[in-house]
Amino acid sequence: MANLSDLGFKKGVVVETILSSYNADGSSNAAPMGATMIDEKHVAVTFYNSSRTFANVKAEKSAVLNITTDIWVYYRTALKESNPEGRLPDEWFAVTDMMKAPRLRSAEATIELKLIELTELGKDKTRAVFAADKTDAVQGYPKAYSRAFGATVEAIVHATHVKALNEVASQRKLMETLLLQIQMCRDVVCRVAPGSDYEEVIDDLLKRVCDGGHA
Repeated sequence: MANLSDLGFKKGVVVETILSSYNADGSSNAAPMGATMIDEKHVAVTFYNSSRTFANVKAEKSAVLNITTDIWVYYRTALKESNPEGRLPDEWFAVTDMMKAPRLRSAEATIELKLIELTELGKDKTRAVFAADKTDAVQGYPKAYSRAFGATVEAIVHATHVKALNEVASQRKLMETLLLQIQMCRDVVCRVAPGSDYEEVIDDLLKRVCDGGHA
């Protein structure tokens, strides 16, 4: 069984993952989440209290962290409306051995988590500490890193914040800053990976958050 450090985790460093959980109706949910290794047996995730994922985690006391380099999976779990019928396909998920949470079939590694502690961070956020009960990793060759992947992930994170701020008039300035940062991410992608899936993802993202136009 792989250790967290084998999967790229470093103590105190936020890494990008996709956290999967079960909704109240039994359907599967997944959303990008930053996770931080506390030690080889524990990770922390900070949730917005209003999120569906947080409600799922509180209810089931379980979750799965999925590691993937598939940018389309990352995008479609972040912006659910980018999927047909506006929801994630059922066939993307599989049951786990130990947890009341599904895993992503396409993940290159999964970490089954058991909730052990919740700490409120003000009125809007909560920090959850999980025990990493089981890790599984697909064996294979290492993959070369492209700046396009990181830039596209950054753009997706900014886009989720833009959507949240869209109806808040007092946050218009911040939203404009985020849109500019998305455009800067696109500039990187177009330079290092023209015509790639990364460029296609960012262009689709921009259409959705900018009502059909670029920032």
